[in-house]
Formats: sequence, C-alpha cells, structure tokens
Amino acid sequence: MKSSILIASLAVGLTIPTAGINAQESTEEPIIKAEFTVYSLERLQDLKFIHGDRKGATALEFFSSARSRLYEYEGPNPIIFFRETLAPTIEDPNSVTRTKVGELSLPDEGGEFLFIFFPDPNHDNKKYQIYPLDDSKSEFPNGSIRLFNATSFQLEGVFGQNKINLAPGPSQAYRVTGNSMSLGLGFRYEGKFYTSYDGPVELETNSRGLFMLFPPFVRGSATLQTRYLRDYKPEPKQDSEVTSESPSSAAM
Repeated sequence: MKSSILIASLAVGLTIPTAGINAQESTEEPIIKAEFTVYSLERLQDLKFIHGDRKGATALEFFSSARSRLYEYEGPNPIIFFRETLAPTIEDPNSVTRTKVGELSLPDEGGEFLFIFFPDPNHDNKKYQIYPLDDSKSEFPNGSIRLFNATSFQLEGVFGQNKINLAPGPSQAYRVTGNSMSLGLGFRYEGKFYTSYDGPVELETNSRGLFMLFPPFVRGSATLQTRYLRDYKPEPKQDSEVTSESPSSAAM
C-alpha cells in the first residue's frame, strides 16, 4: 500500500467541494470575501496566491503539524495558487517564472475556510487538489473536535461514546466533555479489521481540534499517519456591566 497509490485512490474517494455554477449568465463576477488558513502533510515551499486584483500576490507559509497564519482574499473566483521560481536571464538576473499549481472556487457568500492541499497524482504530484473545509464557528465551534479521513479507506471506530463510520473527508464536530476523548479507529481489508489508531485526543479550553488521518508512512503498515491541528480561538469578551435599558430609554 504505497502512499502514492492511496493518494491516487483518495482523489477518487474524496470529493472536493466546488462552488455551484449559476445557470444564468452574469456580466459581473461576484466578489468573494474569504479568510483562510492552509495546511499540507508535507511542508510546501514557494507557493503563493494571486490577489483579487490579479496583480499582487502573497506567499503562503505551510507547517507540517499546524495551521498557517490567517490569510484574506477579496476578488472573483477562482483563487489561483502558483509556485514562483527563479529564472534569471542576462537581461534580468532576478527574473522569475510562475507556474499555476491549483485553483479553488468558493461559494458566492465566501466565509472562513481551512484549505487542505493534496498532491494531484494526475500531474505527477506537481499540482494540488485543494479541499476547502468550512472553518466557521457554526460548523466548527470551540470545545469541539472534527476528524478528517485523508485516506481511501472507510474508517470505523468509537470516539468517546460515538460510534463512527467515516468515509474519506471530514466528520461532524464532536463536543468534548472534559479535556479529552478516547479515539479508536481502524479499517477492514480482505475481511480483516486493522486498528490504525487507539488513544486519547486532548483539547484545551477555548480551543478546537482537527484530527487528521493520512495513508501509512511505512508500506504495508496498518498504522495511519496522524496530525492534530489545534486552534485557539478566545471567546469574545462580554461587557462587565450590562443594563436592561439603553441610555435613551432610561431618559424617557
């Protein structure tokens, strides 16, 4: 079970959400407003995204065990990602070339997302399929953990008191009672069940966690690679003094 084969299967098993196409043609492209972080199992280098004005660009910084910082995009679909490499010439020793490595269209209403990058086996892993995980507080609140199955397997197990049958892609958000929950997951292959992970998953106060499962690092192993992305989001502060009457109503 080479990871490249599993990722190729993942490309089939994991459906990448795409924005709906409006049947009515429009002369003006809607302006998308989005905030996003990025993640890849491998720490990608030299990737940027083009700004909405199609002129400027911002470099992306990836980490192998954490989310990136927050980025903002305002412009039309799609968001275009590219790799910039030096291509010096006699005329311009600082000349660079830009190679598009992926693009992503979002819903017209935009929102908050975590963009997860997967190597695209159809392009020798030089381009990427990008999964836009809804990162809004309504879908992924503080005090909860989501699982993300980045393998081609159907995973089975128990998370806390919840029985799980997880296809490739994300789970719902599970509320955590206390500061940890036990997780046991595995998959069936040729009639046998293989345990892939068995242990606690911890969560701090005012935080949320995305527990990701990737294909095995060692060929033939049943142990999946895991990454746990924790995100601390402090709750908005409440005013210390709250009255039932506004100043104007109190004066009436």
